Amino acid sequence: MLLLSLVLFILTYQISVAQNSPEEMVNKFFDLYKKNGSDKAIDYLFATNKYAKDNQEAIDQLKSNLKNILAVDGPFWGYDLLLKKMAGENFVMLTLLVKHDRDPLTFRIVFYKPHNEWQVQNFKFDNKMDDELEEASKGYRIKDTPK
Repeated sequence: MLLLSLVLFILTYQISVAQNSPEEMVNKFFDLYKKNGSDKAIDYLFATNKYAKDNQEAIDQLKSNLKNILAVDGPFWGYDLLLKKMAGENFVMLTLLVKHDRDPLTFRIVFYKPHNEWQVQNFKFDNKMDDELEEASKGYRIKDTPK
């Protein structure tokens, strides 16, 4: 019985620490974002990249900028995946619409898997989705239809 318990524990542990996909990492990010705030969520993302500590000043500035916007935009109401772009199997960018009371934010999170584990390579945000939609609707973006 003890041996069976030990085997089950080891299997459970291996499954629980198994590498997450970018989508699972985003789910965890937003769970932290909602429950513990943007700082904890950003810390989680960059903790996946051992080189992030070399850019701690930039990460702190990113956190400060996001907190300033969130102070105006109000409560968080969820997010939508807008786009998933891939450059091969190991480099992925997820673009997300993050819903807040005043304005939606756009988060772009780049994930890289250099070997066995995904890490966050980059995180950017803005509140310019209306500008992006307007730009996408411009006439020069409309393709000619063959006659």
